[in-house]
Amino acid sequence: MEPEFNVAEELAKQPHLLEIPGHLLMKGGAQNYIGAVLCLRATLYFKEAHTPLVREALCKCFDDFKWLAEPHLTWLWREEPRQGQPLSAYGQAKSLREMLSAMDEDDYLSFYYLNGKQSNDASAWLFDIFGMQGWSAKMGDELSVLQFSVPLLYQEQSPLSFLRLFLGSARRLVPEQGYAGHAFNLSVTNRDSNEPTEAFMAARMPGLDVGTAALLANIPEFKPTKIKTVSWLTLLDQARLDLVGGLDGLRAQLPSSHFAFYDYGNGVVIQAGAYPYLGGDADDPKPAAYVLLNHVLKDIRYETVGSLHGGSHDGELRLVDWSADQWLKRLDVDADDIPAWRAKLLRDEPCLDATNTLPGRL
Repeated sequence: MEPEFNVAEELAKQPHLLEIPGHLLMKGGAQNYIGAVLCLRATLYFKEAHTPLVREALCKCFDDFKWLAEPHLTWLWREEPRQGQPLSAYGQAKSLREMLSAMDEDDYLSFYYLNGKQSNDASAWLFDIFGMQGWSAKMGDELSVLQFSVPLLYQEQSPLSFLRLFLGSARRLVPEQGYAGHAFNLSVTNRDSNEPTEAFMAARMPGLDVGTAALLANIPEFKPTKIKTVSWLTLLDQARLDLVGGLDGLRAQLPSSHFAFYDYGNGVVIQAGAYPYLGGDADDPKPAAYVLLNHVLKDIRYETVGSLHGGSHDGELRLVDWSADQWLKRLDVDADDIPAWRAKLLRDEPCLDATNTLPGRL
């Protein structure tokens, strides 16, 4: 009998397997930096980033992240800072609280904490704040974004830490929508040149998130009470939860053996499955847990977000226009097929238990 495959052991032996060279699918070929790296990433869309209360909440979120990541962090990038340099070595940068305390409500919040060897490397450890300026928020464009990620090896070794961090951040920021699962973090300084890599991988991995959250946050399509996607963790505020029949309505359609619900103060976080999924099986690449959740929430999913990537330069693959809309629909199946997907989930996938969920489930 063949020995059981140990994911953590293999990742520890070959961590670079999850890294993709920069510019790989661009004209001219690969360059000497890490353009994309596979990780587990959270995205939360929230409001009032210009206020002292929410800025302190962001600092507390970063405090929690540092407990996991600080030994690994190497760089801090900032976009157009009013004070200081765009790039700092992490050990030489002021604390997030110090920087925020020196900013007024109309300053643009842009912080990228990374762990790359080179400053332009994509990073599996990431803490990224995009905060709207006060004047813009008061005009109605006030959706801000927090993203953070951990390496897949860390998730394998400490499977509840990320879930705990996601719930803690949600309870502090009280976001409108959010999700967390597998993603390719792209180089902060070379995002455009690595979007084709993300698009190529997304076509083969239905569990993958794509697109730049900060660019999507305040486009017109994001205004209605809808969601971008489902993932291992999916957050719905109360308004969105009401539109899909409330907690009882979701519970009636999603088996408790494989779906957990957590209160975050203004809605629920839904955990779909015992662990994050990149894909399904050889018969169908769609993860069964995500298919069922997507079906239940499809009525509040955006029909379009315009484009998820920038335009092509030389014909390289991008998720724009029609192809971006198809990505949003990647988990759709016919309603008549849902019983078979439910049976597949119950038959083939592990149940939730104390090793893969947190106390306090609803």
